[in-house]
This record gives sequence, C-alpha cells and structure tokens, in this order.
Amino acid sequence: MSEFTKKAVEMLLRGARLVSEPCPYCKGVRIMKDGNAFCVSCGKEAKEEMISQITEKPKEEETRASTPIEILDQKLKDLTDELREEKDYAKQQQIIKSINDIATAKEKLKRL
Repeated sequence: MSEFTKKAVEMLLRGARLVSEPCPYCKGVRIMKDGNAFCVSCGKEAKEEMISQITEKPKEEETRASTPIEILDQKLKDLTDELREEKDYAKQQQIIKSINDIATAKEKLKRL
C-alpha cells in the first residue's frame, strides 16, 4: 500500500470526507479535511478555493452517491471508462494505479 493511501485512510478515520470531483492533476480520488484536498493517487494537495477554479462541475452520477463506498464505486466506474478510451501508455499506468488505490481504500473502509 502506498504512503498516500495510508495517509488518506488516516485522514478518513479522523473525520475527512471523500470529494466527488477527481484530482485535477491525475483524476485520482481526493480526501477533504479542513478545507484542504489531498489526492490518494499523486499526493498533491490544494485548498478548497483553488480546487473550484481548477475543476469542472461534478457529473450528476457523482453527486448521487452518498456513502464513501458508493463514491469509490463511482470513481472505479469512471476510471474504468477512462482507461477503456486512453491510448497513452503512461496515462494508462496512472489510471491503473488510481484504480488500485481506490480498491485498497474501499477494502479498508469495508473493514471499519
């Protein structure tokens, strides 16, 4: 498990929440705590105000998910769709890493 995944799980246990919008840098899952968003995949952090300037409006399917598990399931679906269309090998590897990180976080949440 990556150090970013460990940090994300610790943040979730301390009251952080999953963010419905993907990371604007790598499309990974983000965790929000005290106005700061942390990406589980690439480890980049951004202030909440900064994120709204970078990201697009969330898709309707993402806003319907209400539990952390449902949000992660939606992220897995979105990344799988993105992987299917991606032709660049490096980006494919990034997406696969994000999928793996999400699956790991999902398993940890199920054990709680």
